[in-house]
Amino acid sequence: MKIFSTAPEGNQMADLEPARYFNLAIQQIQEAEEWLRTAEVVTQPLLVHIDVFVYLSKKYPEMANRRVAKLNRSQIKETFYTWFERSGKKISASFRDGIKESADTLFLALDKI
Repeated sequence: MKIFSTAPEGNQMADLEPARYFNLAIQQIQEAEEWLRTAEVVTQPLLVHIDVFVYLSKKYPEMANRRVAKLNRSQIKETFYTWFERSGKKISASFRDGIKESADTLFLALDKI
């Protein structure tokens, strides 16, 4: 075993462990996006999974750069906005604009990875 830094992931046993979390986030994003294609409910899990991916990418930018290629970002964005158009009128007006703004911010951050 080799230790190469003081960081939590700074040894041979732990250096690739963050990839497991990226893989889980990617899987959750893909599953949520697939479900959202036909969902008729006003709730959705997609944005929180994107938020987690973006959050992790700030700590591990190089790993995020390599993993983000597994996501079809334009399709995910299109699916979300299609769902939003379909379900948006069912969302309380007090939250509707904020949800859209939150999605815009997250998709912009995801595109920058």
